[in-house]
Amino acid sequence: MDAKQEYEGSQSEQPRTEEYGLEKAQQGETLSLKESDAENSINEAVRLVVPLTDDPTLVALTFRFWVLSFFFAVIASIVNQYYYFRTSRGGFPLYFVNLTSYALGVALAKILPHGNVTIGGHTMSLNPCPFNIKEHVLIGIAVSTASITAYAIDIITAMDLFLKHRMGAFGAIVLIITTQCLGYGMAGVLRKYLVHPTEMVWWSNLVHVVFYNAIHNTDEFKTKKMVRGWSYMKFFWIVCGCTFLYEFIPQFMAPLLLYFDWVCWINPYNKDFWAMFSSMAGGGAGIMSLSFDWTVIGGYTLWLPVSTQLNQFSGIFLSYWIILPILWMKNILGARTFGRPLTPRLFHSDGQPFDITPYLNDDYSLNEDKYNASAPVTMTPMYALVFMYSFITLAGCISHIACFHGANIWKSWKTSLSNSDDVHVRMMKIYPEVPQMWYAAFYVVMVGLSCMVCEVYGLQLPWWGLLVGLAMSWVLTFPICAMTAITGTGPGVNVITELVCGFMFPGKPLANMTFKCYGYMATWQCKELLSDLKLGVYMKIPPRSMFTAQLWGTVLGGVFNYMTLLLIINSKREYLDGTADDPNGLWTGLGAQVMWGSALIYGALGPQRMFSSKGNYHFIYWGFLIGAVIPVIQWALSKKFPKIKWSLFNVTVFAGGMSAFPGGLIVGLVPSFVVFLVWQIWLFRYHKRVWSKYTFILSASLDTGAALTGLAIFLFLSGGVSPKLSFVFPSWIGNYYLEDGTNAPYLGVNRCGAFNNTWTGGLHE
Repeated sequence: MDAKQEYEGSQSEQPRTEEYGLEKAQQGETLSLKESDAENSINEAVRLVVPLTDDPTLVALTFRFWVLSFFFAVIASIVNQYYYFRTSRGGFPLYFVNLTSYALGVALAKILPHGNVTIGGHTMSLNPCPFNIKEHVLIGIAVSTASITAYAIDIITAMDLFLKHRMGAFGAIVLIITTQCLGYGMAGVLRKYLVHPTEMVWWSNLVHVVFYNAIHNTDEFKTKKMVRGWSYMKFFWIVCGCTFLYEFIPQFMAPLLLYFDWVCWINPYNKDFWAMFSSMAGGGAGIMSLSFDWTVIGGYTLWLPVSTQLNQFSGIFLSYWIILPILWMKNILGARTFGRPLTPRLFHSDGQPFDITPYLNDDYSLNEDKYNASAPVTMTPMYALVFMYSFITLAGCISHIACFHGANIWKSWKTSLSNSDDVHVRMMKIYPEVPQMWYAAFYVVMVGLSCMVCEVYGLQLPWWGLLVGLAMSWVLTFPICAMTAITGTGPGVNVITELVCGFMFPGKPLANMTFKCYGYMATWQCKELLSDLKLGVYMKIPPRSMFTAQLWGTVLGGVFNYMTLLLIINSKREYLDGTADDPNGLWTGLGAQVMWGSALIYGALGPQRMFSSKGNYHFIYWGFLIGAVIPVIQWALSKKFPKIKWSLFNVTVFAGGMSAFPGGLIVGLVPSFVVFLVWQIWLFRYHKRVWSKYTFILSASLDTGAALTGLAIFLFLSGGVSPKLSFVFPSWIGNYYLEDGTNAPYLGVNRCGAFNNTWTGGLHE
């Protein structure tokens, strides 16, 4: 299934949907258009799952919303911050929130009195109506925004772990909230161009649309039947329950199956085997590594566009199964010197880890004299290549959007000045829109607070430098969000912001982290908010209620992210800063290490020094040219050979797969690809009706069951509720432990001999 389906045939003029909606709303009736109506979406996937119905009488912002969203947002922000420092990246599942909040919402609708409550001069009914789908969606939106681990956490963590400097609570919270909220103003301006056009699908929302409609048994979902005549929700619960029970095997009983590096067993103490075939804790390429954990495979493999996944898989395969082994075996750029092929840490030229602390002044800027007297600083070649891949993705994104989607976007831009041609957007006309002034005023306030944080809390970034970073985010947000909306994935601006700041403020690592955080998060958060706005269009959520829910969740999440961060750092500091290895491989400071490593490269040392024309890594700048030129060549070929779909090769998505590390570890490529082939290639081609009927609800049920298992293990088996509820599964072949309580080399997190750092082969340089 392509990300964009071309509309064939003429489209007759239809009555204005907004007029139709107003008339029906005044009569208190449900808006409805037949799925076969010519006004339906031109996108096939949207036609399959998004109903053309709406009930404008439903109340969205209810007392139940405030109570349930607060409860779940607090839990989600705490749990996800906890998982941020875990090697197994789980989280508080949104589907669990949706299921539980539905049950609690229905219960509250039955037991709450029908009187009013007054808070701050505002009167609200305690129980205005039965629990409905719109307030349910808003609870999910608020919790999802709260559950996002704030990027500013990396700044606070890196300062605490590596500089032994803890930022004040007020400044830290303002830093978190401002970086999370700047995207609101941008989303308000760009919604007409990145939400309203039909081709802006925002693919992940389709799963949520199916889920919400199924659980509320709305409209045509009442008549849809699954296997054996089951309803949508019965099918969901059965698959979810089976997945929940199964996931205890790889996640708790047999962690051997979580990262199954079986090839290592052929020659377990050979360092070359370890570098090629280890995955999770080994820091290797993960070639032929298996995983039997659905959280590693992911439900997106069932529905993300075929072209997107093929590009991603191809990029990962080329980078980690071909390029990495060549670099390691040939010792190119001293790949063997650094101990492991994949690590974001910096080293001296002799392979010893680089510690920046002795070379910093009191204000954390670089002391040039001390540094110049030391051995040069280097990095692993794969880490250097990640920077080049990032430049390819960014330049390729802009070039690809301009070449293959520029005409359609320009048409949408002109159309948006009058009326959108998307039926769902026209159905939303009956609801008051959020004024642009709301977004503008909010953005100005956030910019002012951001300048205050930078100037007052010693982050090395002057106010004018912050404004430069925000200006960059405005320029880059449009193509990045357009790419994400159309293909389901898109690049970030973290590396380009690091590079620009490195030239502006050399020798200042804190300035680099701060500039990067504000520039990157403004774009990234805008993307998330635009996706939520598209979900609001699909589900017909009043825009002002959507704005309130998003802001509410963001503020709650930021406060509780910070509180959880302090608790974890205080108890696990030695594992997070790298001074000690967690014997069970459960805790990691990888996120903070990546942020700090980049700050050293681009901030303290500066791109002039690290990527100079005389150094080893100047080649990274070729990424800009490669990314910009390839789409132009494709576009020219598409004019010469129009029958070939040249745009299906997307250099942005391809290079994004190549740079899977350090954002994620190279695990689960094989099982994910197998699932993709079976479901997206074979089933979609030969059993399309089955694919369209089961895909999104199956993805939701599998993801929910697997995530619920992780939550249950965290709360009741790993001491989440109480240290007394901490259990270790009895030792057996699936999790074999040594007498000292640590994993054995064959079956632990390192299965290729790195357990005792003893090697019997593969040591040649």
